[in-house]
Amino acid sequence: MEKRKPLLFLIFFLFKSISGDDDCLPASCSLTGPQIRFPFRLRDRHPSRCGFPGFDLSCNNKNQTLLKLPSSRSSFIVKHISYASQVIDIQPDFCRPERIVDIRPTDTPFDFSMMESYTFFNCSSQNSGSTFQNVPMLPFPCLGSVNHSVFAVRAGWVPLGHIPASCLAMKTISVPLRRYGDIRNELTLIWFRPFCRSCELDGRTCGLKSDDGDTACFGSSSRGIPRGAKYGLSIGIGVPSLVCIIGLICYACSKAGTYNHSRRQSIDLFSIAITPQPPSTTGLDGPTIESYPKTVLGESCRLPKDDGTCAICLSDYEPKEEVRTIPECNHYFHAECIDEWLKLNATCPVCRFSPESSSLVTPCSSMSSNSSDSSHATGQ
Repeated sequence: MEKRKPLLFLIFFLFKSISGDDDCLPASCSLTGPQIRFPFRLRDRHPSRCGFPGFDLSCNNKNQTLLKLPSSRSSFIVKHISYASQVIDIQPDFCRPERIVDIRPTDTPFDFSMMESYTFFNCSSQNSGSTFQNVPMLPFPCLGSVNHSVFAVRAGWVPLGHIPASCLAMKTISVPLRRYGDIRNELTLIWFRPFCRSCELDGRTCGLKSDDGDTACFGSSSRGIPRGAKYGLSIGIGVPSLVCIIGLICYACSKAGTYNHSRRQSIDLFSIAITPQPPSTTGLDGPTIESYPKTVLGESCRLPKDDGTCAICLSDYEPKEEVRTIPECNHYFHAECIDEWLKLNATCPVCRFSPESSSLVTPCSSMSSNSSDSSHATGQ
């Protein structure tokens, strides 16, 4: 009996090493969330040995699966993981101005060979109605307001000369995207190492073989199923799958016909909407714009009625920046932003008031509305 104990312990250890212990069982943040298993792991539930370096995921207080990339200050919601294709889809979430940034491959295990560039534009509401109905100008209602709208255009799809004259370019970013993907819905990340596709296709589990990062397939192969069971599975799964495939093909054909018809209409509308227009004559001239008060922000200055963000470029005000005021409504903007806007539009981008020359009280003691006191305001 004593001689059998070492043998039983060795058998138990080998079984545990092959099948994996309970700590590495697949998990998820919610019933509808993606399954998390090797090479991914949940930081709060799985030990480090259960995942591959750089593939850590977490759950937020809404039970959503999150992926943190080193090149981004915030996390992305994971929508889907395909272990056989080694693809992970994340939600871009561009609805906050600070999220309109590049997603770079720095210090990540993912491949970024499928990169696409998009330029975001800020347009006045008078042109946005027809612009947003046409592909490939993608609207972002969450970034706009009643008086202005934001949309994105994939680089190279629309010549810059065809963009409406009242639209100002905000930012150009590069993101990983499928060839015919929609930047508003999901971004696609691919990984090649560790390579577990053969394990997945064989119905086995992929995992770490040693501490040096080598992987191996564990468990029984689906190829070992008896012939009778295979036949039963083929009938039980193949027939319903064939019916579903036929239904999907019919549905896809009908949708393709509808899409081609709507696309032809959209192209006709788009060709009309982006026909080059003569330069706008509705803006203000240079002397009128220069007559509006221009001030310099001090170190601790606060604008009296705005929220600290320029409504045109959606960027926060910084000390020593020049801001210009529209006298009639007392709204503030970056001087460079409002100058370009007023050359194209003779109305305030916030309240749509038609500005006229008038006097304005300076917003705080550390700001000066004339050029002789600008240097004093800058030093505050």
